[in-house]
Amino acid sequence: MRANSSITITILVSLVGLMAVCAVADDWPNWRGPQHDGISYEVNWGGDWATCEPNVLWSEQVGTGFASIAVADGRVYTMGNTSATDRVFCLDANSGEILWTHSYPSALAPNSYEGGPSATPTVADGKVYTLSKHGMAYCLDANDGKILWEKNLVADYGVLPPTWGFAGSAYVDEDLVIYNAGTHGMALYAADGTLAWLTGTNRPGYSTPVPFDWEQRRLLILMGEKTFAAVQARTGQVLWERPWVTRYNANIPDPIVDSDLVFVSTGYQEGSALFDAATNQVTQVWFQASMQTFLNSSVLWQGYLYGPNDNGNAITCVQLSTGAIMWSEGGFGTGSVTLADGKLIILSQGGELCIAEASLAGYREKGKGRILTGKCWSVPVLANGKIYARNAAGKLVCVKLETTGPKVDAGSSVITWLEGGTTTVDLGGAVADDTNDVTTIRWSVISPPRGSNVDIANDSAAMTTATFARTGVHVLELYAIDATSQEGSDRMKVSVYADSCEAAKNNPISGYVAALYDFDNDCIETFSDFAAFAAERLEIENFNDFAVFAAEWLEDESLTADVLYDAGEITLPAAKSTNQ
Repeated sequence: MRANSSITITILVSLVGLMAVCAVADDWPNWRGPQHDGISYEVNWGGDWATCEPNVLWSEQVGTGFASIAVADGRVYTMGNTSATDRVFCLDANSGEILWTHSYPSALAPNSYEGGPSATPTVADGKVYTLSKHGMAYCLDANDGKILWEKNLVADYGVLPPTWGFAGSAYVDEDLVIYNAGTHGMALYAADGTLAWLTGTNRPGYSTPVPFDWEQRRLLILMGEKTFAAVQARTGQVLWERPWVTRYNANIPDPIVDSDLVFVSTGYQEGSALFDAATNQVTQVWFQASMQTFLNSSVLWQGYLYGPNDNGNAITCVQLSTGAIMWSEGGFGTGSVTLADGKLIILSQGGELCIAEASLAGYREKGKGRILTGKCWSVPVLANGKIYARNAAGKLVCVKLETTGPKVDAGSSVITWLEGGTTTVDLGGAVADDTNDVTTIRWSVISPPRGSNVDIANDSAAMTTATFARTGVHVLELYAIDATSQEGSDRMKVSVYADSCEAAKNNPISGYVAALYDFDNDCIETFSDFAAFAAERLEIENFNDFAVFAAEWLEDESLTADVLYDAGEITLPAAKSTNQ
């Protein structure tokens, strides 16, 4: 080991700063968002319509289709069809400038609707995964749209397309890309597109694979043509299958999973049901004929479902445990719903953007405004304070809503790991109000892992500490009220891992810092291993290029490969946490 710890510590501190820049943003990198549930944990995005108006920042034409929007690393991704050609679009999230497109021949194929692609791009690890309605799967470089690999799921693997074409988006699980294609899904290796597993070649449903953890295994729920099933993500093993036969075999909305419960719903006057999947018997808990979700899924919030209902062209609230309808508000057509900060972001079929409280007391609208015309079946997306939406004809808009009240900053998200059963992190919040005194400040835990207890040292101080004793992602909220009863809040995440090795493997950039802090951990024993690890996760071909990457990010030309190499050979005491 070389002895130059001062250089090492400087580099590590700099990289910690780098992570704070990289990870604060709340991206929406795939269909239904980062948690695959249609829920954003953003706050201060303008949900109080009484003090704001929708402001369309930019719009762009992206072609006919029903793909929703993915947002990652300052870029927006979607798909459309023009002149029998599918196009994947990458746009600047702030300006709407088209950065690149990828196109390929593809029939529009309207069939009782306008046609065009329905699957949303999935962004993961610097790649973009897309699927056409005819089964063309692409893996593209997120930076420039270069084709990394392509597969024709129908021609290459013999899977049968559903009546209205493939519609489910790709789901990425570690090194696998999983599609709702074939009987109960199929998986390709993300590296080169070779087949990992295939459950059969029968027609699938139209939903995207829905991930959940059960008995320390990652499982997926997939809607088939006439069934829904639980499949092991790593192997494709089907654990159970349950019949769900609907008119026209139109199993379209994603199921919703809550612990051992699975909620499914269908339109065409069919209805919805809740199933108990605690055992492989999968028993029905209730059936509700009046909740008929045709296309887009509901969201589950604090034990209640909020979602589109073709029975009355409504948005409906349903109690998950009983199936009881709490309220139903008509006038939305076949609309769609996203949820953020306890508010429903609704896009009606006619293009009205509506913000309403997720309340059991009834439909409580904060306000609405038309942002699109024509048919709008694609789900609106909230990312980094902006709302993105599109219509079937291909008009894509970016909307910004402004707010008043206390300006609250919960601070950067944190990656940490347990030592001796606990870990303590600094909460570096800040609260300011330009016109009124702040009267109340409060920290709270919004979304802890099951069984987790978080000890916040002083929950009424913006800057304090919190101690965690369970692994998992903890969402914390800093909330403030001023003298005029205006409210403000912000959220941050604390990701707690069992050890630094697990943290390194799950966090591409910040993981390297974790690995260096705890260099003797079994996951990275030598500096050569560290260099290889960096190359694999950042897709940098050699360590010299990694040094260039670090120097550019940190704006420090002194960070040469030799300096980093010398620094990396130092054994350091494990750090308690690193800010993202």
